Amino acid sequence: MTAYIGQHEQYALVSPHTFVDKFTQRWTEEFNMPASEPLRKLWRIMASTYQQSIIATAQDQPSRWRVLQPPTGSGKTMGAVVYAGLQAELNAGVVDGVKPVGVMIVTRLKAQADEVVSQINSYVGREVALADHTDHRATPEQLADSDIVVITHEAYTRAKETLSGVNADRWHRLTNWRGGRRLLTIVDEALANVVKHSQVKLDELSRVIGHITHDMRLAFPAQVEALETLRGEMLFHAGANDGFGIGTALAWEAGESPAMVDLSGLRAEMRRLPYDRIIGKDDDKERDRLAKRYDKTLAAAEELLDQHAFMALKGHEHTLNSSALAVPLELPGPVVLDATAGVDLMYDLMEDRADIIPTPRGVRDYSNVTLHVARTERIGKTAMEELAATRFPALQANLARCLTPERQVLFVVHKRVEHLAPTADDLAVKAVSATHWGAVDGSNEFKDYDTAVIIGLPFRDHVWGTNVFFAFQGVQGDDWHDNPSWKGHVNVRELLQQRHLAASIVQAIGRVRLRKVIDVQGRCAPTDVFIVLPTGDRGTEILRYIRQELPNVSLQDWAFEPDGPKVRVKRSGIPHERLVTYMAHRNPGRTYMNVIGREFSLKPHQRKDLQKALRDENHETTLALRSLGVTYGSEGRGRGAKSFLIKSA
Repeated sequence: MTAYIGQHEQYALVSPHTFVDKFTQRWTEEFNMPASEPLRKLWRIMASTYQQSIIATAQDQPSRWRVLQPPTGSGKTMGAVVYAGLQAELNAGVVDGVKPVGVMIVTRLKAQADEVVSQINSYVGREVALADHTDHRATPEQLADSDIVVITHEAYTRAKETLSGVNADRWHRLTNWRGGRRLLTIVDEALANVVKHSQVKLDELSRVIGHITHDMRLAFPAQVEALETLRGEMLFHAGANDGFGIGTALAWEAGESPAMVDLSGLRAEMRRLPYDRIIGKDDDKERDRLAKRYDKTLAAAEELLDQHAFMALKGHEHTLNSSALAVPLELPGPVVLDATAGVDLMYDLMEDRADIIPTPRGVRDYSNVTLHVARTERIGKTAMEELAATRFPALQANLARCLTPERQVLFVVHKRVEHLAPTADDLAVKAVSATHWGAVDGSNEFKDYDTAVIIGLPFRDHVWGTNVFFAFQGVQGDDWHDNPSWKGHVNVRELLQQRHLAASIVQAIGRVRLRKVIDVQGRCAPTDVFIVLPTGDRGTEILRYIRQELPNVSLQDWAFEPDGPKVRVKRSGIPHERLVTYMAHRNPGRTYMNVIGREFSLKPHQRKDLQKALRDENHETTLALRSLGVTYGSEGRGRGAKSFLIKSA
């Protein structure tokens, strides 16, 4: 299809009718799924939205974020693949006077970017799409020649920096090609890290300033003075907090900071300091670790002096905080595909900069999904780490009674306790996988699993909520900190927390087989989800949002008490797979075998057998650990000998 845009220009545009027909064919013939009329209506809306965005960008209209909210399993990613492929085919057939349309697609992960590129090229039958990320850098010539470029969320959220001058040439190469500007950007899934958070801890800043040498003070007097001024301001506000018990308080608005300075030169010099020797060690890895840690503090200090800032108490720690949008809202033709847009408050905070496109009724029916809900207190990261030793055995005993042998189970937990999730042998089921918050969104790896178990939720603190609100709505005065209301919402920080948790849970639930449609009613094969929610109003509100996003989901009470009577369970042999997961999430450095023994409750003979396996260079566990940069070692002799696993940086 060729359409006029403006008085003279013509562009090759994909017809929504053609898209629906082509996608229906792929959906039914290649993926063997039924295409209901509500689904076809949704696909028509998707194609029309893409076309509207292209036209608006070509006409230089103000950039608006069009947000499509197709539910899980309705073909949003596959649809983007087909639309991009059809656009590339149209581009190849343009005649004089007709302009081709370039597209950029943004995915969560690098592996997903590669997969989308492979699917588009396979669909078209030639190379029309190209991935550009840190594992696969495209040349300027390749970017200029590719109809479709696929990047990651991380690259996209760095766009603000690139547009302000850092690496601007690269961003220009991504958003422009042989056909001129790319006119459509498809963002698959909600953008991660859309708000950049900056934080400096008072004690950490004092520690960094203490490492500044005399020569550095002579070479960078303005920079050192700015840091000491910043520390003085923090001490003043910390004193006010201590005296009056203020949780958060505005320190300054943007443009009113006590100093503004470029710290790049000082940061470069401080990265060269021998931090390991300063603390009495001789360890290159420790030197590198401390250099990165202190440089992160200096980078945050520079951002705080350039933006607004507010003080906050996090536990007993005084922090200075700020935030800014990491995503430039003026980018070409952004269309977001976000199944959880209905609960994500970010789009409400964007107000007139975002249009949320309604989804037709009847696209999906989750009546074959049963949500088993238990309630308890303290299910954040810290509490789950603290109580894991008793909660996971209780979980294993409970699920072993509930699940039948043919089950395939996905556990979604916190990263630091992922290694404690029960195995398939523990539960006597067909298969078990475990993943953690931050790694689960967008994954298609578990699409055939019939069971999801979610224990431990990704809570954010009150500073996060304040940062998000300020980034979108601007800085608020001290009265707002005590009464964080907005548009009739009594506590918008709590609302942000609830919506964030609900969206995260729906994303996690959407990884298992409820994502696959099996009939024209939009139902899936029977699926069970076991989840532990907070007690009280917060848990009730989160559950309401989940049910809103999963129409007709069945609800059952789950008779599970995470902190009930202590349960003893039999674990399956030496925990080789768990050990690999455990070490994957450890920081660089040594982990002694006595620590591992306690973590996994190993008996003496089990620990001895494990060490024997680790000494075998060809053992599968040793090889898996080596791929993570983890090796086995020991020091000393006889009874004083100590064995350990050491992880490189």
